[in-house]
Amino acid sequence: MTASTIKSGERLDRLAELEEERRYLLRSLKDLERERAAGDVDDDDYQTLKDGYTVRAAAVLRQIEEGRRALAPERQRNWKRTIAIVVASALCAAGIGFALASAFGERGSSDEITGLNPGDSTRTKLANARAALARGEFDRANQLFVEVDQEELDRGNESAEARAYVGWTFALLARQVSDSLVTDDERLELSLLALDQAIEMEPTYADPYCFAAIIEFNFRDDADAALPYVEQCEANNPPADISSLVESFAEEIRAAADA
Repeated sequence: MTASTIKSGERLDRLAELEEERRYLLRSLKDLERERAAGDVDDDDYQTLKDGYTVRAAAVLRQIEEGRRALAPERQRNWKRTIAIVVASALCAAGIGFALASAFGERGSSDEITGLNPGDSTRTKLANARAALARGEFDRANQLFVEVDQEELDRGNESAEARAYVGWTFALLARQVSDSLVTDDERLELSLLALDQAIEMEPTYADPYCFAAIIEFNFRDDADAALPYVEQCEANNPPADISSLVESFAEEIRAAADA
C-alpha cells in the first residue's frame, strides 16, 4: 500500500467523521427549535446553543469542502466557463448583492461593531474578509467571516455583521458548487439561519434583511418569502448610493409576489 493510498484513506475517514458531525449539528438545531416551542429550554440557553451550533456547523461545512477538494483529482480549469459562472451569479442576484456587500460592508477602520476594539487583530481579519468579498473570493471571505464569528463567541460577544456575512458568503458559494449554478440546499439553509440570527442580534441592521431577500427570491425563487425581508431592508435605511437598486429589486419582488 502506497503512502498516497494511506493518506487518501485517512482523509476519507476524516470526511466521514465530519459528515456525521454535520448531520448531528443540523439535527441538533432542528431539535432545539422543537424544544423551545415546547417550553423545554429557556431563552438564554436557546440563544447560546443556537449560536454555538450554527458557528460549529459553518466550520464543519468548510472542513468538509476543504477535504473534498484535497481528494479531488487535479483538472484543467475551464477559465471561460469559470468567468461565465461568476458573471451569471452576479446577474442572478440582480447586481444588488455585490453592491450591498460593498456598500454595507465598507465600515471605516474606526467604526465600532460588537466586541471589536481599534487595532484588534479580529478587526483586521474582518477588513480582510470584506476585501476578499469585494474581489469575488467568496471562499476566502467565508473562511474569515466564520473565524471572526467564532472569535467573538469565544469572547462572549455576538457580531451581527460577522454572522450576516457568514450567511451571505455561504449563499454565494452555493451558486458555485462543482462549477455549476446548481444551488446547494444545505448551504442555503445554513445561510438563511445565520441571517435570521444576525437579525435577532441587531434588528435595525439592514444587511441580513437584504441578503435574505436576494436568497429567497433569486436563489430559491420564492417571492412571497422574500417580500417581508425586502420590506425590512428598505425600512432600515440602506445606503443612499444604492437606494435605487434596493427600490428596483423590491418592486420586482412585489410584482412577483402579487402575480
